[in-house]
Amino acid sequence: MNSSVNMKALLVIHRAVAPMVNSGKAIDRIRMYVSAQAEVANYESIETQFGTLKIVASDYIPKGYCYVIEKPITKGGIGFNWVSKPKVTTSLKEGVN
Repeated sequence: MNSSVNMKALLVIHRAVAPMVNSGKAIDRIRMYVSAQAEVANYESIETQFGTLKIVASDYIPKGYCYVIEKPITKGGIGFNWVSKPKVTTSLKEGVN
């Protein structure tokens, strides 16, 4: 495990990757996409319980969003999972008389 990566972040990443690996996906085909502004974007990869997870930083991903995806996606199993995404809250009181 990476000593420089926050332990809470590693736990969240593990929770997203575990179902994919347990469904038959290989860790070497899984990539974690993060915002270029994210702290973890400074790393090329991180060590998980399943092996090395490659990190891809993108200017097109808003800060707060992070997902793991199998590249290329194959049949069967889970090929995509959210690591984090901001909760969207809407007020039902607006527009209600």
